[in-house]
Amino acid sequence: MSGKLIFALDVGSSKIVSLVGSLGERVAILGISSYYFVNSKRNNDFTMMSNGLICDIERTGQKIAQTLHEAQINADCSTGSLITNIAGNHLRSLNSQSLQEMGSLPVNAEIIRLLVEDAKRVDIPNSYDIIDYEVQEYLVDGEHLTLNPLELSCKTVESNVNLFLSGKIPLANLKKSIRYSSFEVAKIVPAPILSALAVLNDDEKELGCCLIDIGAGTTDVVVYQAGFVRYMVSIPIGGEDITRDIASVLKVARNLAEDLKLTHGSCNYHAVKSTNEGINLIDHRGESVLISRKLLNDVISERMKDILQIVKTQLDNNQLYDIIDSGLVITGGGALLTNLKEFASKFFDIKVSIGVPRYEGEFADIVCNPKFSTAIGALYFANEFMLYNKYADEFKFVAEHNSTLSKIKNFFKNM
Repeated sequence: MSGKLIFALDVGSSKIVSLVGSLGERVAILGISSYYFVNSKRNNDFTMMSNGLICDIERTGQKIAQTLHEAQINADCSTGSLITNIAGNHLRSLNSQSLQEMGSLPVNAEIIRLLVEDAKRVDIPNSYDIIDYEVQEYLVDGEHLTLNPLELSCKTVESNVNLFLSGKIPLANLKKSIRYSSFEVAKIVPAPILSALAVLNDDEKELGCCLIDIGAGTTDVVVYQAGFVRYMVSIPIGGEDITRDIASVLKVARNLAEDLKLTHGSCNYHAVKSTNEGINLIDHRGESVLISRKLLNDVISERMKDILQIVKTQLDNNQLYDIIDSGLVITGGGALLTNLKEFASKFFDIKVSIGVPRYEGEFADIVCNPKFSTAIGALYFANEFMLYNKYADEFKFVAEHNSTLSKIKNFFKNM
């Protein structure tokens, strides 16, 4: 164990998850806490988020602080920096280039730094901020691609940098909510980038892969090829739309509709052999009712087709099918729907897998679940950049764990 701890925060449309992780050769989860909005409908907590956007800063902030504090108690550590996600259809990715004339001189470290910084100075809409970036490749003399042009003698060198953009307003609202806790934000990262870190392996990213993260309020899509992000989009539709459809068509309460979806429903209505097969349940009035399983699955299938069709249109319009040789991976809470893998594979006519976070250790029985992909990815994000010393000055790691010193420091800090 390295002794360096970091907090991971996943603020989603249906839940908030906080993790404490120990970083090093292997990430180890030391503390965990979660809060599900749908379980507190009587308090209207389900209105705190909508399609990945914060709608109530005070209550969202209070629940963020609550889960972070609970995870901190589980891990028995002091406060520190956190990595968190941001979601919503305001997310964008933008490729930017910067060209440097070299004569015949070799490329040095300062030239590389300037190429990246110049690429980040591209004009973007006033309503957006650059929250992260990915240096992809360099074009040397207009012909040769390289990942590292250092010391190459050439006439010109051009950087290709992928900028990740967020709307300023959603970004500000997220930061305001986190201020209700005593934690410092080290980095805010697009949710699909974090999910991909937890779910995809290096071979999939190299060969070409499309990750579809179906959450409650958004469906996030990120395409990798040759190890880099080639496309990213967040669509404001998700599993909650399926739940609302079930509640509307079957005339049942929202919580019952959610239970029907996960317990009895299927994305492939052909799985039902008999059209007369039904589901007996107790409705919100305490009365026994019989629900048609075929009708339930019809509702689920139609809405899932809508979601997948939007994704397919994005892939078609951006000519991405030819670069996803390893297929599609579906993760997020929506990936828990029965028969989704077969349903999506038939729909896209391509290989589809269900993405489960890669993690071994304590709490694996909880977090090795598609709905925890973003939170686990945040820990992996922190670990990568600790190992490679990127963003080192932005990270305030917790160095003490389970020690009298940390308890004394925390006591005086909070007085």
